[in-house]
Amino acid sequence: MTGKPIRDERSVRNRIAKLNQATKVLSDPSSAPTHVRSLHIFDRSPRAKRLFNTRDGRMLNIAVDHGIFNDGRFLAGIESMSDVLKVLVQLHPNSIQLSPGQAHLLLTASQAAGSPVPALILRCDVSNVYTAKFPCLPFCELQNDNIIEEAIRLDAAGVICTLLKLPEDAPGAVEIHKQTVRNVCTLRNACTKWNMPLIVEVLAVKWNDTKDSFVLETDMTITAPLARLACELGGDILKCDPPANIQDVKTILHVCQPSQVLLRGSDKGDEESMIEDARKFIEMGAAGLVYGRSIVHHADPSVFTRQIQKAIHGD
Repeated sequence: MTGKPIRDERSVRNRIAKLNQATKVLSDPSSAPTHVRSLHIFDRSPRAKRLFNTRDGRMLNIAVDHGIFNDGRFLAGIESMSDVLKVLVQLHPNSIQLSPGQAHLLLTASQAAGSPVPALILRCDVSNVYTAKFPCLPFCELQNDNIIEEAIRLDAAGVICTLLKLPEDAPGAVEIHKQTVRNVCTLRNACTKWNMPLIVEVLAVKWNDTKDSFVLETDMTITAPLARLACELGGDILKCDPPANIQDVKTILHVCQPSQVLLRGSDKGDEESMIEDARKFIEMGAAGLVYGRSIVHHADPSVFTRQIQKAIHGD
């Protein structure tokens, strides 16, 4: 027998208490002592505090970086970014996601609307994989070698890039996966230097014969390991698509600890179903939700956004 023997009842009780505390922390990281919670990005980075609601540690992110992907379908409703941002800043999201060429409009839109400036999340990569017909030579590249310095100049509170996985028989599947892994690693190094929160968008796709195009992959045997890879590569925050079975959200959250997980807001079904899904995602432990066209294209963005914010923050 090795190790120090248990000598008395007090030692047994102390060890049981420590095991109980460890189990509680695994299921609810917010219950951890301060020195343990400091491992989380919210407590490690001043910029991360700007991304999240300081009261509950949750986030509503509105993504309007669709123009960077060079597909005309994505431009509907965001043709004039100045006008779009004037509306969005008045909705008071925690953060807005933009590409470098549009990011400067966030400040001017906030000033014009007389609204606080939401935290900026800067898109760092550009890809051609979102087109209607999948390209023969897919790519996903960082926009430039000094993108983190540019993010700092633009006063970004976080940066985002994609970790992509295509079906194994898709053209260029291995190479684009390698590219995106390389992108995450490159950004991780630069983000560590400048204490910039790194958000990794986890994206797996599959071929759909009916639509004759790629669609989101919902098989947990593919998406859960990819999300874990994003965590292993150093993603502070992960953006994931919701699984087909809403109960599988718990699996995603579990395998990605201690990274914070944002879920793309549901865009299926009627509005009431979308809001109910938002509530369930948060109740299961998601750190926040990401919406884009669901808000931009809504007939009354302010009403819909308030309902989503209530689901996230309970206000």
